[in-house]
Amino acid sequence: MDLAAADLSSVGVRMDQSSPEHYPIADFLKWHKEDSILLNPQFQRGSVWTPAARTYLVDTVLRGYPIPKILMRTSIDRASHRIFREVVDGQQRLQSIIDFGNDKLILGTRAGNFAGKTYSTLPEELQMKFLAYKITGEQLINATDDDVLEVFARINSYSVPVIEPELRNAAYDTDFKWSIYNKVRQWHDFWGLGVLSQRERVRMLDQSLMAEMYGVIMNGVTDGGQPRITKLYKAMTHFPDQTEVEQKVDDVLEILTRQILPNIKGEALCKAPHVLVLFAAVANEMFGIPAGDLELTNTERHPGALSRIDLAVENILFLNDVFKSDDPPANWQRFWRASKTTTHRISSRKVRFEEFSRALLPVHIGG
Repeated sequence: MDLAAADLSSVGVRMDQSSPEHYPIADFLKWHKEDSILLNPQFQRGSVWTPAARTYLVDTVLRGYPIPKILMRTSIDRASHRIFREVVDGQQRLQSIIDFGNDKLILGTRAGNFAGKTYSTLPEELQMKFLAYKITGEQLINATDDDVLEVFARINSYSVPVIEPELRNAAYDTDFKWSIYNKVRQWHDFWGLGVLSQRERVRMLDQSLMAEMYGVIMNGVTDGGQPRITKLYKAMTHFPDQTEVEQKVDDVLEILTRQILPNIKGEALCKAPHVLVLFAAVANEMFGIPAGDLELTNTERHPGALSRIDLAVENILFLNDVFKSDDPPANWQRFWRASKTTTHRISSRKVRFEEFSRALLPVHIGG
C-alpha cells in the first residue's frame, strides 16, 4: 500500500505531532494573558506542587538549567484563525513559571540567594534571562482525549520504572530531605572516588547512601535497605539537630575522602555497602555513635584509633585483599562471608563494623 496516498484513518493514524520546538517563557506569558493556552487539570498526574517545589523550579530556570519538556494539545480554529494550546503534561511547571512571571509567587529558601524575590524585584538582566529562557514543547495537533491517554500509556510503557529513592525525592519536602540533597552535591570529590557508578547516581542512590550516613550519626548502625531509609525520611519531619549532624558528616567524609578512600579507589571495598560501614566505624572513633542495632560493646571507642592514618590505610588494604581472595585464611572467613552476603543486614554490618574498627587502630591487623 502507498501510505502517502492511503486514507490515514485506515492505518490507525489519527493525529499530527509537531517536531520539538523551543518557546521562550515570554510566549507562554503572552498566551496566558490572551487566554490562548489552557492548563488542563484533567490530565494532571499527581498532587499539586508544594511552594518549595515551585520555588526550586523557578530557581532552576533562573540559573539556566534545563527542565523537562511539556506536551500541548494544539487546536486550530479555522473561523477565527486562532491557535489554542492545551497543556496536557507539564501543567505544574508552567503554572509555577506563569505565577512567578505575574508576581504571584515569592521564592522561598530553596532558591538560595534569590529567596524572597518576585519577578518584579529581580534585576533587569535576570528578568530578561527569565523571559528569554526556552522551554521545549511537543504539540499534539488536533488530538482527542483518547489520543492523549494513548500518548501517556506509551510513554509509561517504555519508561524506566521509578525506584524508591526517586519516589522519596518527590514525596518529601523537609529540611532533612534538602540537607541530604545539598550534602550530596557538596561532596563531589567523594563521589569521584567511584563509591557509586554514574548510573546509580542518576537513579539517586547517592541520596540513599547519604541518608544512611545521616542515620548512622543519629541512630547508629541498623538494618538497611530502601524501606528502612524511607522510614527515616518519614520520621524526620523536623530536624532540630541539623547543624550538628551535618558537621559530623562533614568531619567523617573529610577523613574518608582526603586520607583513606583514595588509597583504595576502584577497589572492592570502595563501594557503597562497605564505605557506609567504614563511615560508621570512623564516626564512632571520632565522636561516638548511638548503639543502634549493635551490642553496646561494639560502639565503645578505642584509645589511639585514627592516630596513625598510614597504618589504618595499610589495614584497610589488607581487608580489601581478604575480600577479593577466593580462599582467605581461616581466621578471616567470617569477615569474608559477611562482605559477600546481604550487606544491608545487621548481621553482615556488625562483623564488618568490628573489623573496620580494628583496622583504625595503630597496629597491623594482618601480621
